[in-house]
Amino acid sequence: MTRKIYSVSDLHLFCRRSLAERHLPSISEAIADADAFVFNGDIFDFRWSVLPTAAETAREAVRWLEETVQRRPECQFHYVLGNHDHVQVFIDQLHELAERTSNLSWEPYYLKMGKALFLHGDCVVGRMTARDLETFREGWLAEESRGEFVNRLYDVAFRTRVHCAVSRMFFPRATVIARLAHYLDDIGHGADSGTKEIYFGHTHLAIDGLEHRGQRFYNGGAPMPGLAFKILRAEIAA
Repeated sequence: MTRKIYSVSDLHLFCRRSLAERHLPSISEAIADADAFVFNGDIFDFRWSVLPTAAETAREAVRWLEETVQRRPECQFHYVLGNHDHVQVFIDQLHELAERTSNLSWEPYYLKMGKALFLHGDCVVGRMTARDLETFREGWLAEESRGEFVNRLYDVAFRTRVHCAVSRMFFPRATVIARLAHYLDDIGHGADSGTKEIYFGHTHLAIDGLEHRGQRFYNGGAPMPGLAFKILRAEIAA
C-alpha cells in the first residue's frame, strides 16, 4: 500500500510578481487527491509582501493556511519553512495553528517521509552544513517588507526577465546537486542513508528526477513570469 504525497514550493504568496493565484485550482485538486500534502517553503513571501508589515502578512498567511487545511481534514498537511517565510512572527503563529490543528505539522528545515526527504533547498546558497543553514536563517527572522519603492525597482527587473537569468547563473544544476548532497551528508540523509528521493525548491528552476549517487532530485520550479512550475507527486510506502 502506498500513500500519495503532493508538494509545492516557492508560491511566494503576497508578492505581486507571483503567478501562484493561477495555480490555486490545480493545487486544490492535488490536495483533494492527496493522503499528505507538503508546503515546501517560501509559500509566503515576507520580504516582498504587498502588505505593509510582517505582522499583517503573518496574520493573512495563517488565515489562508488554516482555511486550506480545514477544507480537507482527511489529508495530513506538513509545512517546511523556507528562507522567505522563516520569520519569527509567522513561526510563532504557525506553531500555534499546528498545536490546535490535528492534520497540520511543521518543520523548520526538512521532513522525512519513508525514503523521501522534503526540504526547501536554501542550503544551496553556499556549501552549507546544518549549522551554516541555521546561521543563514537567523538573518531572516525579523524580515519586513522592502516597501513600495524597492518593489517597483524589482518589477522592472522582472519585466526584463532578469530573475530568470540570475537563477540560472547562480544555480547551475551540477552546483545545486553537489551542495544539496553535501548538506544531506551532514544531516545524515546522504546517498548511503536509504533516502532515495529529494524534493526541494528555492532555485526556481525545475528538475525532474535528476540522479546523483543513487538519489533522485526533484524541483517543481516557481510560478513566476518566464519560469516553469509544477506540483510534485510522490508515492511512499505506508
